[in-house]
Amino acid sequence: MRAVIVTRYPRVDTPSWKRRLAQGLEDAGFEIAALYSRAHTIDQARAGLQENGLQVLKRYAGLRRGQDAGADGSTTLASWLEQRDAPVVSARRLDDPDALAALRALEPDLLVLAGADIVPSAVLDVPKVGTINPHYGMLPAYRGMNVTEWSVFHGDPIGVTVHLVDAGIDTGDILLDEQIPIEPGDSFERLRTKHQDVAARLLVEAAIGLRDGTARRVPQRADEGKQYYRMHPLLRRAAEARLAQVAGSG
Repeated sequence: MRAVIVTRYPRVDTPSWKRRLAQGLEDAGFEIAALYSRAHTIDQARAGLQENGLQVLKRYAGLRRGQDAGADGSTTLASWLEQRDAPVVSARRLDDPDALAALRALEPDLLVLAGADIVPSAVLDVPKVGTINPHYGMLPAYRGMNVTEWSVFHGDPIGVTVHLVDAGIDTGDILLDEQIPIEPGDSFERLRTKHQDVAARLLVEAAIGLRDGTARRVPQRADEGKQYYRMHPLLRRAAEARLAQVAGSG
């Protein structure tokens, strides 16, 4: 079975969790490929400042144009795949005709999202089995953006949910989920690293379940949860204060 990892370049994330994801899929017997869409650095810088504040700027020093590069200087996912002669496709947009043609030529059974753009329906129609995504929140309660911050703000559990992708926003069938404990010294940046570690593992488990026919699909009802949007900086500071309080008492 072929799994295509869909992501963006360049990225402010360190690529190590994506390599662990790819390694896990390879170890499980999947053929691996990757499809990259282009994300302009200035757009990512703007989004990073809005979500993470000034501390995100230090990461951009390590970005290298056209690569899935991290500030830690570690091997990129693209380089990891190319060393294994695995296909790597780069495109400006996921729904560009050339990107769609290249993706169809790969004949993927499964798409695995790892920091990807919103996936258009034309791309979702390509894989034989489906598309899976790691959502950094507990579905169905928390859909949308900044859901870790919103969960902390409301005093609710945080975690990762792997779900099938449909035409809605975080509304596809749930495959797996796992709560993440808040520990002393945790910040939202540190929690993001924890989310990535869990996501890499759960995505592999979900892919194996779909391949082997053992996956348990839990449908979501629209009225079961709420969609959240980008958190205002004032509310984020309140969430950071609550996180510091919870982490300090842990």
